[in-house]
Amino acid sequence: MVQEFHPLSQFVTMNTAFLQVVKDRKLAHELRQVADDFEILDFFKQYGSCCFAMSAMLAQILTEKGYAASVQGCYAEIKQNNGVFYIGYKGFAHEQQKEGHAVCIVDEQYLIDFGLGTLRKFYSEDFSHALASEISGDNPVLGHLDLESGATITWRTDWVSPMVKLELEHQLAEVERILSGYYDFQKNRMAYLIKKLFVGKNIPIPNPAVLARVKAHASAQAQDKKLSELVD
Repeated sequence: MVQEFHPLSQFVTMNTAFLQVVKDRKLAHELRQVADDFEILDFFKQYGSCCFAMSAMLAQILTEKGYAASVQGCYAEIKQNNGVFYIGYKGFAHEQQKEGHAVCIVDEQYLIDFGLGTLRKFYSEDFSHALASEISGDNPVLGHLDLESGATITWRTDWVSPMVKLELEHQLAEVERILSGYYDFQKNRMAYLIKKLFVGKNIPIPNPAVLARVKAHASAQAQDKKLSELVD
């Protein structure tokens, strides 16, 4: 008897509970897919501290999907008890970091922050890879969230580093290079997942018949997901 092989089960999708604030179901679905893909491709691990690049990539992907998405310079502050931790504020850049922070603004309704790797390094190693907030409309506060830890995070624009624009221009070529890998993954998702599962693990790649069953299983799952979304 041939044991059923499901490579997709080997990949744990990202915890996207942070998207519960996004009331637009289609947008939430799109963001969840992008976040899952970034997690599979290790983008959060590799580039999570590069808020400029992460925000630029997300803005480009969402723009191509028909949303009004742009990069917004800002800084953020996390407050808990009597302590304050700054992200990108003047004079508070961490090692190998530039002053300033950047987020993605979508349809002038939501702030999406995929560049929180610095927090995982210097604040809390289990801090979320990403956060989402409704735009506050109360300048200079861009967005505000109460976190499960009891802390609060606020994104502000009363000071925006001049490095934001410079870094976005400087990293443009690198962003395009990284995105080319993302787009290639979109076209060859199953092949990529199978390769990632087996390479370096000394596991023989299954024969074509098994791969065919895997692809059929994945296709059926995708169809079921679409149907469930329509029913919902």
